[in-house]
Amino acid sequence: MLTILVEIIMGVFIANYRASEHPIITLLIRGLLVAIAIFIYGIYLSYDENEKFDLVFVTMVSLGIGLLVTLALFIIEYFFKWLETNKS
Repeated sequence: MLTILVEIIMGVFIANYRASEHPIITLLIRGLLVAIAIFIYGIYLSYDENEKFDLVFVTMVSLGIGLLVTLALFIIEYFFKWLETNKS
């Protein structure tokens, strides 16, 4: 589901319907979408518990987690490409 959403965003707005030619941008958009989802979830939890929340803190945490997801996806994809090239 996340991959389909990333390809739609890239195809329409960024890459002229050639999302597969830009793997780094695809990874960054995946991480950004995860960060946005975490940000909305953090705001919802704060609002649901009637607590005051620090918007800057929630933003930094969500962007940090999004960055970690982006790096993890990049390392995983790089590792599998490396395995394919060194199979023989």
